[in-house]
Amino acid sequence: MTPLCLTALLILLGIYSDVLAQSKSSNWQRIFDGKTLKGWRAPDMSYFTVEDGAITGTTTKDHNPPYNQFIVWQGGTVTDFELKFKFRIFGSKANSGMQFRSLVKDQGLVWGYQADIAVSGPYLGGIWDEYGPRKSLAARGESNIIDETGKKTVTKFAAAESILKKLHLQSWNEYHIIARGSHLILKINGEKTAELVDRETGKAAASGVLAMPIIPGEPMKVQYKNLRLKVLRGIVPNS
Repeated sequence: MTPLCLTALLILLGIYSDVLAQSKSSNWQRIFDGKTLKGWRAPDMSYFTVEDGAITGTTTKDHNPPYNQFIVWQGGTVTDFELKFKFRIFGSKANSGMQFRSLVKDQGLVWGYQADIAVSGPYLGGIWDEYGPRKSLAARGESNIIDETGKKTVTKFAAAESILKKLHLQSWNEYHIIARGSHLILKINGEKTAELVDRETGKAAASGVLAMPIIPGEPMKVQYKNLRLKVLRGIVPNS
């Protein structure tokens, strides 16, 4: 091969590598513009604003909802995906999370899988069945399998108190949710916090909405920013 041909080949390979890299990076889409709540909706939007470039849910003593308020992404229902976002939360009893593969029901309440965010208790980093009968599906530090009959096999891969022991909830932290078929994985700041294989007939969810709640009671504030979604299989736009 002549030097000229070799140079041309290297240039083409470089161009191909750049295109491939751009293609891979473009698989991630931003689902929040950082400035407005366009594309997000809650039954009562008065509890939600944009602050610090983040979707912000706030309750106060004088402005407290009668029941949980969920702000739902209007881009459609997701099936297999990865979701990354940064979060922080304030309040002595603050509680929130990221609903995924969930259903919107009466009064705008969202039922289904929740990647939990809570100030107190063992819930942060676990997978919770929001409004469902199964409650904790995989607590922090657990890698669980639920078979077709609902039988749960629990495997602990780490002590719950040892995971995220350096986490500061009032600082920005990154959540990473991975959902492929029946296999669900949660990570916070790059560390796996919970894992679930859910095959239970009639209860395992294959698709649904993304949403975040605020809860009534003690004043609280939760913020979500830099929300990025990678669709691995199937997304159905809302009608």
